[in-house]
Amino acid sequence: MAFPRLVRRRRAFPQPRTRSPEDPRTPGPEDHKTRGPRKEAVTHAVPPLAELRALKREGLARDPGRTRALLGELVDPLDLEAAGALLSAPTAHEQLSGVPGLTGGRVALLGSSTLHQLPHLLTAAMVRDGILPDVRSAGFDQWQWEIMSGAPELKDHRPDLTALLLDDHALYGRIADPLDIDAVEAACAAFPGTLREWTAACHELLGGLTVLCTVPLSPLSRDRIVDYRTKARLDAAWYRMNAEILDIGGALPATVVLSYTGIAAHAGGTVFGSHRMRHIAGQVYAPEFLRAYADELSRVARAQLGGAKKCLVLDLDDTLWGGILGDDGLAALRIGGAYPGSAHQELQELARDLAAQGVVLAIASKNDDDTVREAVATHPDMVLSPSSFAAVRANWAPKPGNVRELATELNLGRDALVFVDDSPVERGLMRRALPEVTTVELPPDAAGFAAHVAARGDFGVLALTGEDRDRARLYQAGARRAEARDNAADLEEYLQDLGSRLTVEAAGPLNTERISQLFGKTNQFNLTGRRFTVDDIARPAAGAGFYAARLTDRFGDNGLIAALALSAEPRGGWRIDNLVLSCRVFSRGVEDCLVALLLRAARRRGAPAVLAAFHPTPKNHRFADFYLRHGFIEAASGQVASGQDVRQDTGQDVRQDFRHDLDDIADPPRWIGVAEPEGAFHAH
Repeated sequence: MAFPRLVRRRRAFPQPRTRSPEDPRTPGPEDHKTRGPRKEAVTHAVPPLAELRALKREGLARDPGRTRALLGELVDPLDLEAAGALLSAPTAHEQLSGVPGLTGGRVALLGSSTLHQLPHLLTAAMVRDGILPDVRSAGFDQWQWEIMSGAPELKDHRPDLTALLLDDHALYGRIADPLDIDAVEAACAAFPGTLREWTAACHELLGGLTVLCTVPLSPLSRDRIVDYRTKARLDAAWYRMNAEILDIGGALPATVVLSYTGIAAHAGGTVFGSHRMRHIAGQVYAPEFLRAYADELSRVARAQLGGAKKCLVLDLDDTLWGGILGDDGLAALRIGGAYPGSAHQELQELARDLAAQGVVLAIASKNDDDTVREAVATHPDMVLSPSSFAAVRANWAPKPGNVRELATELNLGRDALVFVDDSPVERGLMRRALPEVTTVELPPDAAGFAAHVAARGDFGVLALTGEDRDRARLYQAGARRAEARDNAADLEEYLQDLGSRLTVEAAGPLNTERISQLFGKTNQFNLTGRRFTVDDIARPAAGAGFYAARLTDRFGDNGLIAALALSAEPRGGWRIDNLVLSCRVFSRGVEDCLVALLLRAARRRGAPAVLAAFHPTPKNHRFADFYLRHGFIEAASGQVASGQDVRQDTGQDVRQDFRHDLDDIADPPRWIGVAEPEGAFHAH
C-alpha cells in the first residue's frame, strides 16, 4: 500500500483589508503593524534542495535569483554540500556562466587535513553571494610542498584568492615528543615566521589575495598533558602563536587572516569533527565549521570584488524601537532599559557603529513623516539622531517603492541596499518586488536582531579607508548640494556656484587602499570592469601607473572619487586600462575634466596616441559611448588579452577599442578648477 505524499504547509497571513493602488498585493495604510500574532504566507513547501535540482533540469540561467534565494534557505552542511556539488558540475557551471549578477572568481584551497567537503560548500556560499567560483584544491597535506615546488597544481589556475586552513598537525608534525613543552613552545614561537615565508612565496607565485586562519588546538593535544601548570604553558604558547599569525595580515600585502574562534562562534561553537572520520579519512574539521569557514571565505571574496553592501535601510516600529509610534505615542516607545527596549537599543548601537565605519543609514517606515522626524529628534533614549540618517521615507506608500526612491536619492544601485524590518509581510513584499535588495530574515525575538544583522557580514571590506569613516559627512554634504541644485536657476549656475576643484595624485602609501577600493566597489562608471588589488597598485607591473582624483567644493571635501590605471604601449602610446568614478559626483563634469587632463598630458609628453577600451557589463551600459563623446575613434573590436584580469558579469570577452590621436582635445569644464593644470598623469 502506498503512503500518501505529505506536503508541509506554512500558516497564512490574513488578507489586508484594503489594497494599495500601486500594487494590488500590497497592504494599505490601515495594515500597519499591530501586536497580533505573526503568521507566515501559505506555500506548498518543496524542499529547497529538491527545487534547486528541478531548476537545474530546466536551466539555472532562467531564474538565477531564485537559485541564489534557495541557497540562502539551506542551513544544513550536508544540504549545502549537495547543492555545491550540483552547481560545480560542468553543465550547471555552463548554465550560470555569463548570468547577470554573477561575477566569476578563481579560488585555490590548501590545508593540512582532508577538505573534500569544502569546495562544494564554498561553491554554494559564493553563488548565493553573487560569485560563480572556479575552485581548485591542492593534494592532502601538500600545502608546503605545493608552494615550495613552484605550485605545479595551482599556478596555471591563476587564483584570485588562495586560502590555507591548517590544524594542529601542521605544528605537532614538527615535534618529536608532544610532551616536551620546551619543544612545543619553541615550535609555536617559530611557526608564525614559517607562515610569513610561506605567504610571501605563495603571493609571489600565485598573486591575488591570500587568506590564512589561526590554528585551533585540538582537545586530544591538550588533554594528553596531565599537570595543569604544563597545560597553562601550552595554552599560553598557543595563544601567543595565534596572535602573531593574526599580525601577518597587517604585515604583508594582499593578506587576510581569519580567526578560527570567530568562525567557530558562527558554527555554534563546533570546530572538530568525529574521531572516526579523523582516523578513516583524515577529516579533522566538523562539517558545521567548514560551512561557517566557507561563508567567511565567500564574504572575503565578495569584499575583494567590491560586492560589499553600502546602505542599511531600517524599519522603525518594533525594529529600531519597541512599540507602534502611531498607536502608542512617542512617550510609550521602548528603547533601552529593560527587555525588550534593551534589544532595540542594541540594534541602534550596531547601526551607529556601522555608520561610523562608512555604512549609509536610511529609514523606510509606514508612519507619518513629521511624527517620525519628531520621534528620532526628541526621544531621550534614541542612540541614533537625525544626522545619522542620509535619507528618510516615512509614509503609507508600499515600501518597495520607497526603497526604490531611496536608492535613487542616494545614487546607489539597489543591490547595495540591505533591508531590515521585523514584519514578515514587508520582507516578503520586498523580496518579491525588489529581489536585488538584500532582505534580512530576522529572528522572531528582538533579542537576536543586532547579533543576527552583525553576523551576516553584508558590509565587510578588506580594509577601512578614511573615506569610509567619513561617509556619513559626505552624504550630508551631498544633501546640501542637492538643495543648492534645486534652488539654482539652471544646472550650469549650480555647477559654477559649487566652486569645484580637482586634484590628481599618483598612487602612494596614503591612498593605495582607497584606489583599490574604488576599482573594486565602483560598478556603474567602470569602463572595463578590471579590478586591481592593493598589491597590484603598490607594486605595479613595468609600464603601469595608478592615479586618483580628489574633488572639493564649497560644501567640503568629497574625498577620492576617481581612479585611473595607465600603461605604456610598445610604440610610446598610452593606454587607459580602466577608469572608474564614484556615483557621488555623477553629472558634475569630473570625468570630462579627467580625460581632458590625461589627453593634454599625453600630448605634452610626446605620446602618439591614447588607447582605451570599453567592456560592457550589466551596470555600465549608460557609458558605452563615453570615449566617442570625448573625441576617440572606434578601432576594430578585440579580445581580452591573455592573462588580463577583467571581471564581467556578461561572460563576453568582446570589447570595443578606441583611439585618440591627440589632435583635437576638448577643454576641461570651466566650472572645475584644477590644482595642477596638466595633472599628474604620465606613462611609466
